[in-house]
Amino acid sequence: MTESAAQVRQLAERFEADRLAWFRHLHENPEVALEEVRTTAFIREKLEGMGIEILDLGLETGVVGLLRGAEEGPCIGLRADIDALRVKEASNCPFPSKTEGKMHACGHDTHTTALLGAAQILSQMREQIHGSVKFLFQPAEEINVGAKKLVAAGALENPKVDALFGTHNSPEIPTGSVAVIDGPIMAGVTRIDIKITGQGGHGGIPQRNIDPVVCAAAVIQGAQTIVSRNVSPLDSAVVSICHLLAGSTDANNVIPNEVTMAGTVRFYKPEVEALIEKRLRELVETIAKAYGCTGELTFFHMIDTTLNNHTLAGIAAASAEAAGAVISNPDASTGGEDFSDYLPHVPGFFYWFGSRNEEKGCTWAWHNPHFRADEDSISVAARLYANTVFEAIQALKK
Repeated sequence: MTESAAQVRQLAERFEADRLAWFRHLHENPEVALEEVRTTAFIREKLEGMGIEILDLGLETGVVGLLRGAEEGPCIGLRADIDALRVKEASNCPFPSKTEGKMHACGHDTHTTALLGAAQILSQMREQIHGSVKFLFQPAEEINVGAKKLVAAGALENPKVDALFGTHNSPEIPTGSVAVIDGPIMAGVTRIDIKITGQGGHGGIPQRNIDPVVCAAAVIQGAQTIVSRNVSPLDSAVVSICHLLAGSTDANNVIPNEVTMAGTVRFYKPEVEALIEKRLRELVETIAKAYGCTGELTFFHMIDTTLNNHTLAGIAAASAEAAGAVISNPDASTGGEDFSDYLPHVPGFFYWFGSRNEEKGCTWAWHNPHFRADEDSISVAARLYANTVFEAIQALKK
């Protein structure tokens, strides 16, 4: 273990009570995307108390802090998302959400706490940092706009970030483990909206109408053949229709004029996304025509694949080892992450840190009302963030 890694561990142990108190506060007081006002104030207060400079970027929510080391050198960015979800908590957490209908059902409170913990550790090691650190506490990850906001506000500039690292808890791997994946780790995401227009009328006299509901059913069935019959079996993709609106609940005998549907596409390669758009458009239009209807598809690209930088993978593995974590290499997720919006501007690497603890019941998936992240995982993530700074600066200075 290096001298810096040993000191990171010592400081992490010294400040554990602070982190647990911060985590409890954040978990009890969740705020959803673009409403993270109190969370922002809490983060600013803690960073200022550590002597970390707050950069004035004109952000309504979210915070970017800067820690300048003892010497000039690379600037390493560390990112955590801060927003919660509109989910009513049903977990066994001993300090549940105090805000009705909102909870940290994706564990962003663990990310925020871990980055605050890393900032606290690094502020005590300022003289050993031969470069600088930017702390990006990002709002609105859940609606895929927060990263774009920080990039537009100049969070990666002045000083320019040379490498950016982010983390996300994972209930799939045990506490104490860190996933270091060289290549794609999270999928690209596209929203699809479909409208089928027919000719409504009496449900008991269907021959006088053009039924868009039956047509919509055929479109849904047809869409499922894209992955099974058009996408290569060596690639991965998802096409899911998740919402359908047709007619009125108080009119069981009225065929509607139109049906609207919405869904999601997940992919790892841009060419797979393009193939899915082409085939889905053909299916929507030709199936609708066959049923006497018209079909329209809106294909809205939301975020790219989170593709971990190959050069940074070695730094990431060394950082996880320095943090005392067990390195794992699980399959990539078809969940999306707007961390990918930073990657056209800066080399980046995204970790998962294990938050699964079966004894505590920390096994539920992201976005589930029963979701609970193991609070013991926060110490691992804080050490991971802090050690990443030292490993990255040393590697990038060469």
